[in-house]
Amino acid sequence: MSDLLSALYAGELYPAEQYMPRIEAYRKLYREHLRQHEAFAETLRRLDPPLDQQFTEILERQLDEVPLEIEDVFIQGFRLGAKLIIEIFQDDVRAGEK
Repeated sequence: MSDLLSALYAGELYPAEQYMPRIEAYRKLYREHLRQHEAFAETLRRLDPPLDQQFTEILERQLDEVPLEIEDVFIQGFRLGAKLIIEIFQDDVRAGEK
């Protein structure tokens, strides 16, 4: 545990940057979406070059939401973990009182 505390103190923990989904279904879906995006952008480039740039800009603005969502999920998960630990210790204290 002291290694984690030291890393936290030193500013070496970056959960958002170190996160990589391990679920193969997610990775497969991500690859498929990327392929579809690239194919659509190529179609737009052939039809009207400014449209592919506009499409990319729209997607990039939408991607600005992702770090905020990941941060909120992390915070919610951390709080849930802390609540579980509190409940476990409260049960231990109550069991000791009996």
